[in-house]
Amino acid sequence: MTPSEAIAALDHQLARHGQPIGFKRGSTIQSATGFVRGYKPEALAGLITQADRSVIVSPTSLSTYVPKANDDFNANGALGKVIAVEPIHIGATVVRYNVTVRMT
Repeated sequence: MTPSEAIAALDHQLARHGQPIGFKRGSTIQSATGFVRGYKPEALAGLITQADRSVIVSPTSLSTYVPKANDDFNANGALGKVIAVEPIHIGATVVRYNVTVRMT
């Protein structure tokens, strides 16, 4: 699968099943579409808690914005803080971001 095929497939799924989300850093606000899911009980180990959410977002949805730790997060009015960001690459191209958010 090429990077553009992977991004197109993710964008398609997000358009069908994603939800509106937002990131905020300082005065910069970035709206996006993402998958927001809780962690399964077996994943609640180490620093992951029941208040954390796994968010998958496409680089297309973010334009040039890249989420970072400590960014504010909003999903359906629920607020949180980004605690980790893992860019997923195919070759040198980022095809998605896996973001861990601690909800408040």
